[in-house]
Amino acid sequence: MTTTAPQARVLRNVENASLAQLVLKPTAVNGTEPSDAVDNVATMDASKIDLGFWACSPGVFKTARTGVNEIILVLQGSGTLVSDQGERVDHSVGDLVLIPDGWSGFWEIHEHFKKHYVTVAV
Repeated sequence: MTTTAPQARVLRNVENASLAQLVLKPTAVNGTEPSDAVDNVATMDASKIDLGFWACSPGVFKTARTGVNEIILVLQGSGTLVSDQGERVDHSVGDLVLIPDGWSGFWEIHEHFKKHYVTVAV
């Protein structure tokens, strides 16, 4: 039986989210119901959720996800996640990325990198 390793991938880029075009109605400020749109990227059951910010200078370091799924929003810079199987996924400002439980590899940080993260325990 062949087991496929979890893959890190870009879920959305905030510039390309599939939100419907919204038009502000002049009456919306007078108590009527506003228009809104939702682009739900992922739903996960969780027993623990952590969120925060992370910054890193350029370089390479080993990383792995055990017991959590991580969702990140790249705020600054760029980097590449390289899995132990050699899969490479580039990340840049605006990308919304899922790094799944069981993923293992390393980060190649190309320039000062900042992300907002949410980890969801599985």
